[in-house]
Amino acid sequence: MIIKEIENKIHTQIPMTKLMKLELKDLNETQLITTAPLDINVNDKGTAFGGSLNSITIISSWCMAYYLSKKLNIENTSIVIFKNETKFIRPVTKDIVCTTFIPNEEEQNSLKSKINTKNSASIKIHSQIIENDKVCVDFYGVYIIKT
Repeated sequence: MIIKEIENKIHTQIPMTKLMKLELKDLNETQLITTAPLDINVNDKGTAFGGSLNSITIISSWCMAYYLSKKLNIENTSIVIFKNETKFIRPVTKDIVCTTFIPNEEEQNSLKSKINTKNSASIKIHSQIIENDKVCVDFYGVYIIKT
């Protein structure tokens, strides 16, 4: 199953994710859900540490880019973040739940086409950390995928 493959990959190649107890919980046609416990990612105020929140959104979006490369049969990839914007809107007071949204078909087709012609492409990925139906963290990252 692809979700376990991705989780094993990040835990092996990005050891911090294992220490943060980051888990990939669900992947469906619209989103990827990742979680991490508050008690490991807490700050001095008893809320989620901003560095952990930022790391979780960046890593979750990287996981989405990796998933897309597999879904689109893009082999031997190198995936890196190029730039991002993170808004910390309100504190996170419970276990962290990050939702990363799958880019639409048009964006996926553009990614595949550019990879096929230039061996490199970028894609913008959106993640949010939501608590009690309110957005706490809003993240957009641009990832470069190369073959």
